[in-house]
Amino acid sequence: MIENQRNHLKDLNSNLTLKKGALKTTETPHYFEVRNEFGKRYCHCGHISDVYSLLASNPTFTYEKIYLPHTPKTINVPHIRLDDDLQLPAQQILPESELEPFIV
Repeated sequence: MIENQRNHLKDLNSNLTLKKGALKTTETPHYFEVRNEFGKRYCHCGHISDVYSLLASNPTFTYEKIYLPHTPKTINVPHIRLDDDLQLPAQQILPESELEPFIV
């Protein structure tokens, strides 16, 4: 059991590389676009095995690997400052309850 887990970890580590102190997958995010014999888009596939099964049944089809754009490192979030009268009021401390406990 432990040896099986070690092999699994080796497989995971072989798919990852260490770059500038952080783990990063070796393959850039992508998808596959399958086109028919006229060059029109037929479908999108996430795995190459799906593409191969489509090409096996439709030999005139072609495909192209399309890379996704990189996500930005920082995101600017705009904000506005509200006037004091439009903001929520500060929470007021509620008075202690004057109820007496119910005794059975």
